[in-house]
Amino acid sequence: MHEAPGGRCGPSSLFGAAEREQVVASAGLRKSLGVLGLVAWGFLPWSCLASPATLPKALLLQHAALALDVLPAHYAAELHAHRDGGNFHAWQRFVTVSGLAGYEAESGDRRFHTLARDLLADRRGLDGNDDDLWVAEAALDWAERETDTTRRRENTDDAARIFARIAARDWDGVCGGGVWWDRAHTYKNAITNELFMDVAARLYGVTGAAPYRDWAEQSWRWFDGSGMIAESRAVNDGLDAHCRNNDGAPYSYNQGVILDALRHMSHLTGDARLLDRAARIARQAIAAGATPDGGFAEAREPMSVDSRIFRGIFVRALGRLVQVLPVGEPRHALGAWLIDESARVWASRSRDMRFDGDWKAAPFEPSAQAQLTAADLFVAAAHASGDVVQ
Repeated sequence: MHEAPGGRCGPSSLFGAAEREQVVASAGLRKSLGVLGLVAWGFLPWSCLASPATLPKALLLQHAALALDVLPAHYAAELHAHRDGGNFHAWQRFVTVSGLAGYEAESGDRRFHTLARDLLADRRGLDGNDDDLWVAEAALDWAERETDTTRRRENTDDAARIFARIAARDWDGVCGGGVWWDRAHTYKNAITNELFMDVAARLYGVTGAAPYRDWAEQSWRWFDGSGMIAESRAVNDGLDAHCRNNDGAPYSYNQGVILDALRHMSHLTGDARLLDRAARIARQAIAAGATPDGGFAEAREPMSVDSRIFRGIFVRALGRLVQVLPVGEPRHALGAWLIDESARVWASRSRDMRFDGDWKAAPFEPSAQAQLTAADLFVAAAHASGDVVQ
């Protein structure tokens, strides 16, 4: 068998040509291919990976707690912002709820329980179907944390009402299907349709109601054929007026939500190939975001208030994906990247436990979103720690 240039442990051994070009251009091949240069790994065989530093799950969750502790102390007012234009947008409140739910589920620590419940109840400032679907995701996440059966049912019903309204009002035949991003029906984009598909699959999992399964499968068929997933496997922003991929920036949260949706769809259908699709999308996203200093950059910089939280959504979904991938090189390599990235971001913290929005030590620009994305990364790495550290 012909061996790809670079040998069995070279970056070309398992990356496709396009991914190799991304890695080489953005990471300069890292000068080494250990875990500290993991974006250049290309899903290398296990024997090619240096052993990651030991980062026990308990320590990673402690890092997440320290990042989250800063929120009520320094950003309480921002978390309840209800007008765009400030430093925190309303939809991000519900991403925060999901992040706090994930931390609580993994750690058993309920110190943020009241904060998350209060944030979920604050519906001010929402604008658009994507915002509403973030609420539905948060309601489903929080339903899993509620021990009271009435509250659990109320949260599930909340998500179901949101989904039903959007399904009835905002799915139509333009571009062959899909839901509109906005209520004025001006744009069909990736994030809204990824969320719609994921919420449908999750509601089926909770209720067993066949219409949710039908919606999830129909949504995936449409999305997969819409052209928003490029040949590179990057999920682009949306469709243009002619129903073609608009070549919009492949933001990291678009790469993240599809991981959750495909994970739920694989469970719903029993089709393991969907997990492979998800792993390939994740691999492409990591390669595309690689920076020369070992970091992971957003698709478009400088980041906006919205995009400051995108990478947290990506790593959160990646951590959950790693848990359900079959044992093998993709699972190991993706988990190792999470461990490595979490160590790098932890090292960039300030003395008062703040994190930078770009996950760098300098220039240092702290924000509520920076705390949340760092915490999401630490929790995601905790998901992976059992696989990577053996």
